[in-house]
Amino acid sequence: MKPKYYLLTQPFEDIKAERRVFPRRDANCPVIARVRLRGHEDYISVPSWLVNLCEDGCLLTSDYFPRRIEEVHLTMPGITDEVRGKVRSQGKYTINVKFSKLLKVNVVEMVGRIKTIPKT
Repeated sequence: MKPKYYLLTQPFEDIKAERRVFPRRDANCPVIARVRLRGHEDYISVPSWLVNLCEDGCLLTSDYFPRRIEEVHLTMPGITDEVRGKVRSQGKYTINVKFSKLLKVNVVEMVGRIKTIPKT
């Protein structure tokens, strides 16, 4: 019988190292998310903000997300193609997206450097 390993019995450094493969980069830029609801075929465009980003996923926030989102197509500034992904988890105002293909490191760093300038 194989021994069970619980989070309480493992050293904290090992847990943290195993959980994240790609480091998250802070991002603060507007994106257009075309979302598809579970059980539907059509897509709805939702204006949203990119909160953080890594090679395999991102976190989006918006006041207008409908419930039960299954698939997302993102239009990000600086990227000509749409980025496709599935929703890992959904909160009241946020969705956690896992990309179908990994983004390149230079693309992630470029989008992470985009900053919005408020109007004065």
